[in-house]
Amino acid sequence: MTDNELLEKLFSEARQMEVADNGFTERVMRQVPDTRAQTFSRLWTAFCVVVAVTVFVLMRGWEIIAYGMVTLLNNLQTLQTHLMIGAVLVLVLGLLGISDVLHRERYFAVKG
Repeated sequence: MTDNELLEKLFSEARQMEVADNGFTERVMRQVPDTRAQTFSRLWTAFCVVVAVTVFVLMRGWEIIAYGMVTLLNNLQTLQTHLMIGAVLVLVLGLLGISDVLHRERYFAVKG
């Protein structure tokens, strides 16, 4: 017998009971996202990550980062700040997107 089956058996009688909680359970359950919301969230996050990676590749983001680093190292006075900020922004957004996907997967795995 698995742990889940044991728990189901143990709490099967308690599941049938109604507890007077002044509608608290219904309010909480209304705020719990359904499976469609989880699926949409995953798809939206994946779409955003794909768009970010595509833009990074099409804009040759690695060249922008390399150019920014060379410029920074060669001449700090004439650094073209917008290139460096853009490169860092693309990098940070990409990492945040990946982190968000991993966090959501872990959250839904624990919750589901």
